[in-house]
Amino acid sequence: MKKLVPIYAILTLFAVLAGVSCNETTNEEEEPVVTPTSTLVKKFSLLKDDSVLVDLDSVHFSIDTDRRVIYNADSLPKGTKISKLLANIELDSYATAEISIAGAEVMPDTTFTYSDADEDTIDFTGIVVLKVKAADGKSENQYRVNVNVHKVEADSLYWSEMARRDLPGRSNTIDEQKTAICGDKIYCLIKELGGYTIASTSDLSTFNWEKEAVKFDFEPKVESFNATDKALVVIGVKDNKYLLYSSLDGGKTWTTDGDEATSIIGGYGDYTLFVSYRNFKYVGVKKIVGSNSPETVYELDEDFPIIDQSQCITISNKWSDNKQVIFIGGSKQGGDLIGDAWGFDGNRFGKVSRSGIPPVAQPVLVKYTNAIGENYYSKKNYPVLLAIGGINNQDKATNKVYISYDNGVTWKIGDDYLQLPNYIKPFFNAQGFTVEEEMGKRAKSGWSTMQPKKLPHWYQVMNTYTRATQDPTSWECPYIYIFGGQTENYGTYNNVWKGALNRLTFKPIV
Repeated sequence: MKKLVPIYAILTLFAVLAGVSCNETTNEEEEPVVTPTSTLVKKFSLLKDDSVLVDLDSVHFSIDTDRRVIYNADSLPKGTKISKLLANIELDSYATAEISIAGAEVMPDTTFTYSDADEDTIDFTGIVVLKVKAADGKSENQYRVNVNVHKVEADSLYWSEMARRDLPGRSNTIDEQKTAICGDKIYCLIKELGGYTIASTSDLSTFNWEKEAVKFDFEPKVESFNATDKALVVIGVKDNKYLLYSSLDGGKTWTTDGDEATSIIGGYGDYTLFVSYRNFKYVGVKKIVGSNSPETVYELDEDFPIIDQSQCITISNKWSDNKQVIFIGGSKQGGDLIGDAWGFDGNRFGKVSRSGIPPVAQPVLVKYTNAIGENYYSKKNYPVLLAIGGINNQDKATNKVYISYDNGVTWKIGDDYLQLPNYIKPFFNAQGFTVEEEMGKRAKSGWSTMQPKKLPHWYQVMNTYTRATQDPTSWECPYIYIFGGQTENYGTYNNVWKGALNRLTFKPIV
């Protein structure tokens, strides 16, 4: 006989089930409790420590979440001590971090928990791993932390002993030489083998020269060799006269207008600036030689250097639309040497400097780029002038470097980082040029580098930390070339030196 369930019991069961169902529905509608699973490193930086590097806390670190690497793309200067640094690490909510160090130079292998209130230093000379564990206690990720330091002195102007080359002659015995820029080519006039050679190139980085023996129907004064934008010029002796000659075909043929010249200052666009002795006095002359064009004659101050000036360089300023050329040193009327800078602005010759360099004849003058900034990553660019070498009144040559930050108005001895290495001997009558060279794609030239000297942290050069919008395959770097020069015994150095600020050779950062 089947037992019957009372109706009240069935009703009671339905009521209970209904109550349970209502309670479950209420719980599902409440906000669930979610435990964070993020292992993201939001920010990484080093703490300020001027004893290590000024503005160390401004060094930018990139966080590569795909490769799990944290690093500074802008490497720190060579020699920066990274064995005892404090870090600031910002994580996602409630995440914790553990730092492991292995194979470091100073700190023994160790692992410790990171805290933003901690004063535990990190030795970044070893393998540093940052392990981040999420708040759920299960999710975790590891990041390799690299503090990059340059292997060479990035902030140093250097001249490589291994990167010297011979002058582009046809022999190893050079009697005299002079180098000049004409248009987009560099020309070198060399006296050798009982005759003369003109070598030319449009790319100093490869050091590939076209060399051609040249015959003159006059005796060229090699030290006077110079150029305008379109013509090569030289003083030649013929019939006991010192005449100004010019060539429009790279030195193959030469002509003269019959102008007598004491010295050639240099080119001013298409014009040649030279000194001439006329009517018992020295005058400055501006003329397009080889064209029988009109000339402009200028009175010269008694302190003007009539011979043995440096080569002239072109500068610009905000006060004039006219370009200006500037030169330094030389011998004035009477034979006394000067150390002042003089210039020409298209209308007159005038002294530029208020304070010059020690009096010398035939120094090198080059224009370069310097930047001084308020901190490690913020710089303002300035052009600078460098005066190098020369010979004094006691016939003593020098290899000292002087610098001007104001277009030649004031000069001072360059700091140690600017001075030439001791294997570049004192010289005079050399020529210096700053040439922008393409890095990255340029041909192998055989030039090699040396260990340069350290610069102060405030000396930075343009584009030091400029970030490119895309990965560059080539970029420009200004190199200084110094050609030849003479010894105190008037021998000729068979050298071409190449120098640059090391940092400018580095690939721009994306």
